[in-house]
Amino acid sequence: MNLHEARLPEMAWRRPSYCSSGECAEIATLDGMIAVRSSMAPSTVVRYTADEWKALVIAIKAGEFDLA
Repeated sequence: MNLHEARLPEMAWRRPSYCSSGECAEIATLDGMIAVRSSMAPSTVVRYTADEWKALVIAIKAGEFDLA
């Protein structure tokens, strides 16, 4: 069974408002963690602590990843 698979339908998943293709990252909170999944593979979920999520967002905004 995947990460909290039985609880996934209960979670309130959010996606960016600019997502028009249907292939989007979706975000929800779970037990104080940030859960992230792809709309194309919703059963695969990655969890981050609030500190890990903040560090990831800061790194992305700083250009530390080649997103091209």
